[in-house]
Amino acid sequence: MIPANKNMAVLHPYLDKKWWASSMMIYLSSFLQNNNNVNLYSFSFNKSKLISFIKIAYAIRKCDYIIIWNSPMHFVWVFSKKIFWSKAKLIWWHHHYPWYYSQSTNVYVKLKRFLEKCIIKSIDSVITNSKYLQDSVKDIYKVDSKILYPVLDDKFLNHNGENKKSLTQKTIFTYGRWVSGKNLEMIFNTYDDLKNKVPNLILKIWWEWKELLKYKNKYESDKNIILLWKVDITQIIESLEQSNLFLFPSKIDSFWLVIIESMSIWVPVISYNLSWAKEIVKNNVNWFLVDSDSEFINRSFDILSNSSLEKKLWKESLKTAKSFSIETFKNQLSKIL
Repeated sequence: MIPANKNMAVLHPYLDKKWWASSMMIYLSSFLQNNNNVNLYSFSFNKSKLISFIKIAYAIRKCDYIIIWNSPMHFVWVFSKKIFWSKAKLIWWHHHYPWYYSQSTNVYVKLKRFLEKCIIKSIDSVITNSKYLQDSVKDIYKVDSKILYPVLDDKFLNHNGENKKSLTQKTIFTYGRWVSGKNLEMIFNTYDDLKNKVPNLILKIWWEWKELLKYKNKYESDKNIILLWKVDITQIIESLEQSNLFLFPSKIDSFWLVIIESMSIWVPVISYNLSWAKEIVKNNVNWFLVDSDSEFINRSFDILSNSSLEKKLWKESLKTAKSFSIETFKNQLSKIL
């Protein structure tokens, strides 16, 4: 059961960033607001972070539930608990693998890891967004967690894929949070390999991240590469409707909602055969998983050159997308809370 008539706080450190994680925290706040008093908090990075830290800790002191996304928000809760006597139940929703546990880092990050392991036993519930992340959290923190899969936006869930028009020009589309480690280079390598095999091939990429700037000058003269810098959900759907293929090259994620979004618009998906990806993509059932860079390129060519290959998988991919519904999200959240 989802609690009612409670005071709740949802904490996220980067609400000014257009990330899927921040979108989900905002969605969660709106969802809980129906029957509760919910306040959403974030740091103010144009002022002293310490002042914001203390202000939030004080503001949440009388809450019944506090749901956080990532560091340093769990430390805000600890501060509120120790200094302002907060009695709130703390729920920590993980959206990605905490990479700072597997890398050699500076003194600050080592201290952060130490403090996290000190407070983890005090956290009432840990949530993850995939089975892969659930296993990772168990391995790192030695605690159990529950899975709360993201919910697909209504605009995707209600899309009628059968209305998708037959495309005369082949287009590859991809979008996401292109930061270091997301393997963006593989997208351009695939395009470079296929552009002479597939006439007038278009490559369209969205997100205003610095990683894209590395390629902007290199491909400036190529009119078939389109870099999209400012778009909304409607424009994403329109781009997917005009695409023959969605490429997902990342090897460092725990879950990517963009794969589900692509499935809902009936766009074939290619991803690497990684444990988290296998929770969503079933090879040759609801699109494709590959084991190497060469297979990534070859499978892309197969789809672009054989339209009948994708049609048999549409039904299963659409079924997968629709399983990430609001009702599913509600049922999972009820069990967690």
